[in-house]
Amino acid sequence: MKKIRIAQIGVNRYSHALSVFHSIKTLPDIFEVVGYCLVEGEKERFEKELFVFNGYPELTLEEILNDPTIEAVTVETDEVNLTKYALMAVRAGKHIHMEKPGGVSLQAFEELIAEVKAHGNVFHTGYMYRYNPYVQEILQRVKAGELGR
Repeated sequence: MKKIRIAQIGVNRYSHALSVFHSIKTLPDIFEVVGYCLVEGEKERFEKELFVFNGYPELTLEEILNDPTIEAVTVETDEVNLTKYALMAVRAGKHIHMEKPGGVSLQAFEELIAEVKAHGNVFHTGYMYRYNPYVQEILQRVKAGELGR
């Protein structure tokens, strides 16, 4: 299987940015992690948390967006900037995983989704199903032994 060349744009104190990067780097049969990019002053703001990127090159945003061999990006910056960077990535032909929420503007998010559809990109957003009522119900049924062992 051909590996997906992927890079990460951004980190955020309240997102899963560090966990996402850790996860993709532990899946070497699937992903070739090219590097990461810090935007919006993140290098200074999150200096102590950046150890997860050790061993991977810090790239510029332009290097990520302009490299046609980078097929996908994870967009993990502050919520106010998510849609901005995701839109840049989609317009550069990248498939994206974007942290939730979909930004702060419904109009900007709708523009992003329209661009995703127009370019035929894959769009994935982080979502935790653990609070979904159906997941809650199935977990209760599992604990009650209704579904077997």
